[in-house]
Amino acid sequence: MKKIGLTFGGGGARGGVHIGAIQALNELGIQANLVTGTSIGALVAALYAAGVSVEKMTEFFNNLNLTTLYVLPGSAPSFTNFTKFEQLFEQVIGRPMFSDLQPSLAVVATDIVSKKEMILDEGDVLSAVQASMAFPILLPPVERDGFILMDGGMVNNVPFDVARARGAGFVIAIGLGNSAPYGTSTPPPENKSLLRRALRATKNRPLYQVMTAVSDIITDRMVYARMAISAPDVLIQPYVGTIGLLDFQELERAISIGYGAIMDAESEIKRKLSIFQASPEEAGQIINKNR
Repeated sequence: MKKIGLTFGGGGARGGVHIGAIQALNELGIQANLVTGTSIGALVAALYAAGVSVEKMTEFFNNLNLTTLYVLPGSAPSFTNFTKFEQLFEQVIGRPMFSDLQPSLAVVATDIVSKKEMILDEGDVLSAVQASMAFPILLPPVERDGFILMDGGMVNNVPFDVARARGAGFVIAIGLGNSAPYGTSTPPPENKSLLRRALRATKNRPLYQVMTAVSDIITDRMVYARMAISAPDVLIQPYVGTIGLLDFQELERAISIGYGAIMDAESEIKRKLSIFQASPEEAGQIINKNR
C-alpha cells in the first residue's frame, strides 16, 4: 500500500498551527497512514494517531499553559513538571501503547548522555511524548528504557526523514520556525492578566528575543540539512509572526495560521498527491499536463 506520512515539527505554543493544519487536511480528505513528530509536534502526532478530533485537540491545548503546568520549585532541574500534563493526557486518550495506535506513530527525543537522536515507536506513548517535549529548563528529563531523554528538537525538529524511513512514500511536513525577525515588538495582550503582561514584558526583552531567534535559526538550518538527504514531498512552514514558544493564549491565531497554510498549498498538495497515487502511465500524463 502507498503510505502517506504526516510530520509535525516542534515549536512550543506554536503547536496550535498543527491543529489548524489537521482541520484543513481533514476537509481536503487527506488522511495519513503514519505520523511522526518532535516536541509539541510529538504531542499532536500522538493525539492524531489516537483518533482525537480537532475539537478535542483544541480543548486539550486550551488547558495546556504555564498556569496549569507550573509547580513549586523542587529537586527537579526545571520550572515545571509533567504531573498535570499526565492528567490532561490521560483524560483525553488514556495510557495507550504504540501498538494500539492507527495510524502508526514515531516520535523523536534526544539522549543527553550519548547526545544522539532517539526514535521512539514502541511501548508507552505518554512517556515517549514527555521525553520528546522535555524542553531544557522548562521541563525535566525523562528516564525511559535506561536512557535520559529530552526535547527532540535539539537533534531533529521536523522528522520527515523518520516518516520516510518508516515507509511513507508521500510526506507532508509542517515546521514552526518561520517567525518574526529579531527585534519585532510584541503587541499588548488583549487579556490584561498579570501572567500575560509578564510574558509580554519577558518576550520584549533582548535576551528572550535572542534565544528565540537562535532557536529558530538552528532548527531552520537543521531542516534544510536533512532535506538534502531525504526531503518531504510538501514542506509547509507558515509565518507564525510573534507567537512565541510559551504563547498558549495565542491558540486561536495559531490554529487559523495552520488552516490557512494548508489551504494556500491545496493545489500543490493535490497535484503531487495525485501523481503519487497514480499508476506510472497516469503519473506521466499528469506531469505532462502540468508542464
